[in-house]
Amino acid sequence: MDFCKWTEKLWKIYFSSEGEKIHKVLDYVDENCVIIGTGAHELYEGLEHFLPEMDKELKERREISFECRNYWSRQVEVLPDVCLAYGGLRLWWESDDHVACIDMDTRFSVLYRRKDGQWKAVHIHQSVPNKEQAAGEYYPKSLVERVKEVQEIADKMTELAQKDAMTGLINYRAFEKIWETWEEEESWLFLIDFDNFKRINDTYGHVAGNRVLRRMARILEASVRARDVVCRMGGDEFLLLCGRLRDEENARALAQRILENVLHGRMEEDGGKWPAISIGGTAVRRGEALETTMNRADQALYYVKRTTKNGYHFNS
Repeated sequence: MDFCKWTEKLWKIYFSSEGEKIHKVLDYVDENCVIIGTGAHELYEGLEHFLPEMDKELKERREISFECRNYWSRQVEVLPDVCLAYGGLRLWWESDDHVACIDMDTRFSVLYRRKDGQWKAVHIHQSVPNKEQAAGEYYPKSLVERVKEVQEIADKMTELAQKDAMTGLINYRAFEKIWETWEEEESWLFLIDFDNFKRINDTYGHVAGNRVLRRMARILEASVRARDVVCRMGGDEFLLLCGRLRDEENARALAQRILENVLHGRMEEDGGKWPAISIGGTAVRRGEALETTMNRADQALYYVKRTTKNGYHFNS
């Protein structure tokens, strides 16, 4: 009998998303089989106790399907009616967006015994050695737990990659992605630049400058609607993408509100550390490249910077 093949089929079906097929494999498992795992020192004495837990895990896993890679096994005849199959394989899974991944080695041993002329598994042991295992911690955690942990870490890393560390706003790379799928009608793009920000850093230091950047980010967020986008491009430049402004009059009203909110955001202890801002704006044209729209807004901003400062100008 090729017990290595039997064992390989058992693991591949169990770790895949085809949970309903596992019952066919279990035809080769004795009803009194002892099953041991190292996740939380699981011990099941018989299928009666194991199957409810297995069904629960398969439901939690749903569409998650692990690949069994690098399978290897050996079989040893212990007695004429007893055979041992042991070996290892790698469990591998990757999310659809290729951000989260699980790659774990696992070891196993399965003891088969011939009863009434039929071979069946009477003992199954599976474990996952893990170099990150802490004292008193057991591995593997349930596969569902492991997937959840990896996905949470991946989501956090993705979020951090899209955030500006100084202000907590989205960064320009994330803004570019939003632009690609932006469908709000009557949208306007505003480019905002501090007036004489270098003087704040040179006179009061970068700690004071950083404090100004963070407070300005909160003021800009409070000046627009929740569905609008506020981005820090870098340095003292910010981008606003605002939808449903209807016409230029509404866009001007928003620009004026931002200027007033910035003015009122100055605190007594700021002294000379609170800057004015200049705003350049332009209407967003459907299907237009971000670079083209940015150029128009930048020209409008440049006009303010070389004339009045502390104001706004639009370039249609």
